[in-house]
Amino acid sequence: MIYKRHHSIEIVDQDYEKEFGSLGVAKQQCFNIGAGTWQHGAWTNIDLPAQSKAFAKIQAPCIPHNLVGDENLPIAPNSAQLIYTSHVIEHLPDFHVDRLFVSVYKSLRDGGIFRVVTGPDADTDYAALRRRDARWWYFYDDADYADGVRDHGPMTLTDKWLLHVASPRSLYCATPCDRKYTAYEVDDLVAMYALEPNKVRDILTAGLKFNVRSPGDHLSWWNGDKLIRQLRAAGFSTVSKCAYGQSRSHLMRDLRWFDTTYPQISLYVEAVK
Repeated sequence: MIYKRHHSIEIVDQDYEKEFGSLGVAKQQCFNIGAGTWQHGAWTNIDLPAQSKAFAKIQAPCIPHNLVGDENLPIAPNSAQLIYTSHVIEHLPDFHVDRLFVSVYKSLRDGGIFRVVTGPDADTDYAALRRRDARWWYFYDDADYADGVRDHGPMTLTDKWLLHVASPRSLYCATPCDRKYTAYEVDDLVAMYALEPNKVRDILTAGLKFNVRSPGDHLSWWNGDKLIRQLRAAGFSTVSKCAYGQSRSHLMRDLRWFDTTYPQISLYVEAVK
């Protein structure tokens, strides 16, 4: 027998109206940080201003906010019920992520939920590197990283892993950086610290800075332990790993809207104020 089941629950406007009284009130209490093209009638987007005319044409309406320049989010203290961010923090240096977490904590009211999705999960990504899993980085195409780096030949698995951890350190990333690494040099680091993968990741990400011309670069690494630790340091006492489609809030279990970016490699953590 073939079972046909719903992919996820589907949340409609009436669910938000039941929860908040109206869509207008919901938009004052539900925020998506780094939303990009995502647009939902019950949520308010907070995002970096478009860095190109092309992206400006497709970016969803948002409250402009510089995550590496502005200390506090444009949210009233103790007012938000739900804050969501997906595949944003890996593009920021650690210091700015820590500051973001503190600001999120201040913005949430008691019982408010912060759902963090990031990718890759540094542990599963590293495991794929160690087992030389050629199909893990299925989304990388050598042509995507050809501009300015055509002389380096096809990317190895190590090159692809490095782009996932510390993009500017890679020879296949056009972003200027004080130190670029070859695949051989990274493999040497991995061998040297075979039992300390965090040490390798820290060496590669140390000193990286956000470049507004390259907002898609990966600048920090995250696994469950580190993410939970940093959220607790920001003030959250209830923090735990979850998974694709698993949220304390039924509103964020609608997979038409949430957890849509690379679930195969993503890490999911929720914190409650």
